[in-house]
Order: sequence, then structure tokens, then C-alpha cells
Amino acid sequence: MNFYQRFVLIWLLCLLIDIINATGRLQPKRVTAEHGSDLSLSCTFQEEDSDKTIVQWLYQNLTDFHSNSRTHKPYWRPLFLNAQSLTPTETRYSIQQKVQQINDSSIAYSTILTLAKVTDSDEGLYMCKSLSPKTIQMAYQQICLLLESLDINPKQVIIPADESGQYSIRLSCILTDHHTGRRHEIHWWHNNKRLGANSNRHARITKNSTQHSFISTLFYTGEPAHIAGSYVCESDPLRKYISVELESNNSTDLIVSSYLFLALGIFFSRLLFL
Repeated sequence: MNFYQRFVLIWLLCLLIDIINATGRLQPKRVTAEHGSDLSLSCTFQEEDSDKTIVQWLYQNLTDFHSNSRTHKPYWRPLFLNAQSLTPTETRYSIQQKVQQINDSSIAYSTILTLAKVTDSDEGLYMCKSLSPKTIQMAYQQICLLLESLDINPKQVIIPADESGQYSIRLSCILTDHHTGRRHEIHWWHNNKRLGANSNRHARITKNSTQHSFISTLFYTGEPAHIAGSYVCESDPLRKYISVELESNNSTDLIVSSYLFLALGIFFSRLLFL
């Protein structure tokens, strides 16, 4: 058995031992994404030689991650070994690697895993690990991916042109999360200003929830010109926008346009007879 074979054997042994103990050793970083969006997960390690760096990405199902049974052995699915895909049939996954020189003897090695159009099956624990060939030691980072969806209703509000005095609108922001027991906060903004019952006398916000949905409803009252603008409902890191606009008076615009064309006609007719 040559040196390379011995090295690979030792590396595989260390890899097996560390994968078994990794979950109990680390608290994963929580990352929230929206259904159907693209998401990038990154890890950075300090290494001595980028040419000998070995980095692996693995994935564990969310159900396996939350299992507390001692007899249950979670399955880690290998995704990438450096730039080599270990799941060639999964075309939604891609990898990018970056190397930055820190000093004469070390570099920062970054690996970025991108998931296109995430779905429920992508939820779970992602682990990236770097092996240093000289010390046979592992460095880990763990990321727990959870999916949510945020929607706002209606998509747009048009205030009639002849509306005057006090006017009221109602906007609903719906956060869907299929995992029970998690708390959520939804906040409203109007023209980059935070809205709240205590900060704005024109705003009233009510909250409601079901088993998998959290609903925040905004009631906003005021003069049409004051109500108009951009509204945002936010549940970090998700944000949704809605536009409230004043309807233009088409009859007035038509009269103005008619007078303008008439004036231009008179002007050009006079030029012809000069």
C-alpha cells in the first residue's frame, strides 16, 4: 500500500468518525429561504495549500436531523467533493470555489453551494468540511435550511380619482410555515417608515394564526395622497411589496391633451402662412 492509498484510507476513517460525531458537536446556523427562490450557502476555511485542500458538502434530511432515537442512524447524502458533483442527476445544485491569499503561508478557501428553486425536499442540515492533509484534522460548518413563504394581499390598490376626505385600505400579509412551534414576527413599512399602533395613529394592525399560517392585517386610514405609496410587509429575511396608487382622472387628461393639440395646430397653421 503506497502513501497515497494510506492517506485516503486514513482520511476516510477520519471522515466516518467525524460525521458520526458532528451533529452532537455543533449547533447549526439557521438559514431561512422562500419556496421557489435560489439560495447560496457558503463556507470559508483557512488552509496552507489550496492545491491539496479537500472540501466536501453533505446533506441530511430534516426529519433525520430532528430524530432523537438512539437506534436511528441519520443518513448523510454526499453532494460535492471539491468541484466534483456526487449527485450528477441533480442539476439544481452547483458549486463555486474561491481562493484568497491571507499571508505567505496560508490562504482563505471559500466554497459556495447554490440551490436553484428550493423546494420542501431541500430542507435539512447541510454540512461542509475541510480536511488538512498535513494534520488529518477536520473543520466543520453546519447550516440548517428551513423554508417559508410570504404573500401579500391584494397585490395592488388603486384609490379612485374622485375620492376625498378620509379613505381606508386593508392589506393582509400571510406567512406560511409548515413547522409548528416556531415564533414569527411580521412588520409593516410605508414609504420606508415603520408602522405600528404606537408609532402612527393612522395605522391599526391585527394578528391571527392557524396551524401553519401567521396573518398580519394592516388597516390604514387617511387622506388619499397620504395613504398612497409603497408598502412592505417583512418577516426577516422575507419581504413583500405592494403599491397603493391614486387613479388618474382620464377625462381631465383628455381635455388637457385636446387643448394642447389644438394649440399646436393653430401654431403650425400660422407658420405656414408666414
